[in-house]
Amino acid sequence: MSSSAQPDLNNNGDSYVAYSSVLKYLVGPEKLRQREQYPQFGGIPTPIPSTMEKNMEAVMNSCVFNTGIACVAGAGFGVVFALFTFGVESPNYSEKVPTVKETLREMRMKMGSNAKNFAVIGAMFSMTHCVIEKYRGVSDMKNSSASGFVTGGLLGLRAGLRAGILGGMGFAAFSTAIDYFLGHS
Repeated sequence: MSSSAQPDLNNNGDSYVAYSSVLKYLVGPEKLRQREQYPQFGGIPTPIPSTMEKNMEAVMNSCVFNTGIACVAGAGFGVVFALFTFGVESPNYSEKVPTVKETLREMRMKMGSNAKNFAVIGAMFSMTHCVIEKYRGVSDMKNSSASGFVTGGLLGLRAGLRAGILGGMGFAAFSTAIDYFLGHS
């Protein structure tokens, strides 16, 4: 018997048929050619996202969604910041020691004020950052610097032009430093 006539054997000595030939027999060769090819990521096939997944990704990458998230996160940070700073502030006991109810009322007002301020700052920075990034088409540290300058400048303009320029420069330096130290590539 010649070597080409011998069946293929696995380790147990049983004959086996190649998986691809069985697949061609069961599915048909034309169906195999029509099969959707998945893109490769590191040699691992990744499924093509569905329409719903693409829509969700578009919503989550939108400027409005990112601004909303920054606004909510800023408000939460403002509440936490007010809770910590309220206990450290020096009390103003001019006539009498305030009651617990008065203290809680004052704390609630401070938390609301800080939450509003941080929410506005977060929303302004996030929106300008997203708009600048979409306009430039590049994601780099220049976007943080420019959006920091715009945000700081707009916040400082309430006190005048010089305060607006200084506020913009300070906010730009701070946002650039944060972006640099957080390892933005």
